[in-house]
Amino acid sequence: MRALQYKAYGGPEVLQWAEAPDPHAGSGQIRIVVRAASVNPIDWKTMSGALAGDKPMAGTGYLGSDAAGVVDEVGDGVSGVAVGDEVFGRGRNTQAEYALLDSWAAKPPSIDWAVAAAAGVAGETSERGLRLLEVNAGDTLFVDGGAGGVGATTVQMALARGAKVIASASEANHDYLREIGATPVLYGQGVAERVRAAAGGPVDAVFDVAGKTPAQELISLAPSRPRW
Repeated sequence: MRALQYKAYGGPEVLQWAEAPDPHAGSGQIRIVVRAASVNPIDWKTMSGALAGDKPMAGTGYLGSDAAGVVDEVGDGVSGVAVGDEVFGRGRNTQAEYALLDSWAAKPPSIDWAVAAAAGVAGETSERGLRLLEVNAGDTLFVDGGAGGVGATTVQMALARGAKVIASASEANHDYLREIGATPVLYGQGVAERVRAAAGGPVDAVFDVAGKTPAQELISLAPSRPRW
């Protein structure tokens, strides 16, 4: 098969679409014929060597953590899915003609391949964050950076749990936040004051997606139940 790969750290110029070993589904895995694969921040961080700890690169690097496609191989111990099923999910080295998935779900026919391919990493990050924050029905959640992939997914998952969501973004994205059900506030300096005004006081939990607001300012938003 062919896969996106690199043999030295760097920018997009180090990437090549070239032959790679065929993967085969192991226990608890499925293999898909990839129809679409997403690009996440971990890809450029890995490719650039930002996560290498100054160690030289050894071997060939591959990219991709989620994808959507058609099942063509089912590993031992796997049930509920068969060859020919359309799925999306998470795995490794998914930016290739074939990819192994460790977790997956059926792709609804109405969902575009590209949209389905982008759901894995953002969805898992959002679900895990909300679970760790223990966001429940009736809570008010502040998402700092609500218009990006993880932020927008978090907003919608929190609303599905019955929470009220306030989310920060640039003014250009406020209509989008309203469309997906959040109360928008402008991010940047003074965001905590704007969140308190929108919430009518403190919030129950804070999910920091942007990583730009000082931590102490975010902590001050949820003084009674400091979950952030």
